Amino acid sequence: MKQSKWLAVLVVSFCIGAGPRMLAQCTTPFASQPTPPGTDDVWIDDSIPAGASVTVGSLTWDTSQYATGSQSFVHNGSGTNSVRVEGLNKFMKFGTGKAVVYVLTDPCAPPREIKLTYRTAFRTAYVYWGENLISGGTKFRRGNLPTAGVWTRLEVPISSPLNMQGQALEWLQIETYDGRTWFDHIGTDDVGCTPSVASQPSIPATDDVWIDDDIPVGAWLSYGEWYYSQAAHGTLSLAYPFFGSSPISVVRADDLSLYVDTGTDLVTYVMPTSCATLSEIKITWYAGVLSGSAYWGSTGIGGEATAVYMGANPSSDVWTRLEVPSALVGLEGQNITSIKIESRGTQVWVDSVGVAP
Repeated sequence: MKQSKWLAVLVVSFCIGAGPRMLAQCTTPFASQPTPPGTDDVWIDDSIPAGASVTVGSLTWDTSQYATGSQSFVHNGSGTNSVRVEGLNKFMKFGTGKAVVYVLTDPCAPPREIKLTYRTAFRTAYVYWGENLISGGTKFRRGNLPTAGVWTRLEVPISSPLNMQGQALEWLQIETYDGRTWFDHIGTDDVGCTPSVASQPSIPATDDVWIDDDIPVGAWLSYGEWYYSQAAHGTLSLAYPFFGSSPISVVRADDLSLYVDTGTDLVTYVMPTSCATLSEIKITWYAGVLSGSAYWGSTGIGGEATAVYMGANPSSDVWTRLEVPSALVGLEGQNITSIKIESRGTQVWVDSVGVAP
């Protein structure tokens, strides 16, 4: 009996002595504010841009932590936490620029993964830090989670892995798995090149223009997109989205029915941007089973052995008239059924395609 009393006294004494330590709770301190470069192009900081909206999840603003301004937004909870901001319409420059997000992870409730999804009209890219727990897409791992309790600048090159140079960002989705994480000062470092808008050239009134702001009735575009940002004539031109200097960009119209008179020249206006270095332009005209090609610059697209070399590449940032005698490529007196304009090295806009007497 005495032994039981002494045991009870020891247990009570231990609990009283250890009580404060046993009941101690983790308190998240206020994290010191970083000093971001003043040149950053910031999209989300205290608010989202005008015209943008939240379409997945919700933005939970929190004034207890902020990297810049007076508040940030926070993800908090077990499992996957998501928010998507659409309608950003932010141009991603050519060059070495980076997308930027400031992140603060809670040392009292650290997350296991941070995932960012960037979306343009032509590409979706997924990047993450930490464990690979959140489903969706082929993700590029950017490293371990940042140090808890400290605002950390996360950077993702726009060239790779995003591969979004020269494209407009439509939406950004931010996700975490478990824990609590604050986000702030979201945008880019604003490093890079924005294509110049080229002045419209004077196009001879005698040209028979086939493609200009539209394609002929019955034809269709198998490659290429319409752009309002450049035009040799009218308000639109055609280009292929830029995915780097190595891939071949293609603009192609099919199911044409356009006759080439004897003695005429085939005409195409092109405008390469100097934001990257043009390597080659190659144009192929098809007339049923027949075809004829011409190229400018170095070789690398393919098929140059049967194409006509026309000289050096056209100048960048200006509209240049490329004129090829139809007889030179064996298409005089033929009915053109398709036109394909290929380029490599930079983005090239195409306009006012047709023939000249």
